[in-house]
Amino acid sequence: MMSIVTFLSDFGLKDAYVAQVKAVILSGVPDARIIDITHDIAPFNVISAGWLLAKSFRFFPPGTVHLVVVDPGVGTGRAILTMRKEEHVFVGPDNGIFSFLYPADDVREVTWRPLGAVSSTFQGRDILAPLIVKILSGHGLPMPGMPKADPVMLDVKSPMVVHIDTFGNVITNIECDHLRQRCLISISGNYIDHVVNSFAEVPQGKIGLICGSASTVEIVANQANAAEIIGARVGMSISVK
Repeated sequence: MMSIVTFLSDFGLKDAYVAQVKAVILSGVPDARIIDITHDIAPFNVISAGWLLAKSFRFFPPGTVHLVVVDPGVGTGRAILTMRKEEHVFVGPDNGIFSFLYPADDVREVTWRPLGAVSSTFQGRDILAPLIVKILSGHGLPMPGMPKADPVMLDVKSPMVVHIDTFGNVITNIECDHLRQRCLISISGNYIDHVVNSFAEVPQGKIGLICGSASTVEIVANQANAAEIIGARVGMSISVK
């Protein structure tokens, strides 16, 4: 069976970082199929990356391996994790990026390191990609290392902005059930209670609330950038009444 690997990073596509990580994986497992979730995460935006990973992985078949490299602490003593959840395997830094996925079936700190030189600024290529090869080559989990009982966990339960998409839609972690309760959302001095079923229902120049594709509340505008209108940013707290 063909091995499927997803890849999510903040590398962008201007440089060769994405290609080099893929090259290492394909050099070790030539028949691997690597699917990009996105590489346009804002630099160092762990919350947005973690949200997109959590809302994407279930669309892939069981056995998929998910590589995530959004790593502000690259080159430091932060741990590297492998994790199992619902027959999926996740590989990435221990910086809270898996917060939306916890609790998991198994979390381990990887002490294994490949032979050869490792760049302190590009461990995605020199440690994480070889680790993916090791997993795909049948070595599997548990990897060398001890179970990790205390991985870094961000507070992702409190109402907040978890992502801003290409269109400027402000995606929250608030369940859509609140919309049926005629909720009032307060964010950055803005009070929003206008609920719509489509973007076209929002009056021009105004903002509204919609149940988004991730089944959470989104703050939206009609052919305009809602995030810019209200001054929203990822991680911003939201009040729900």
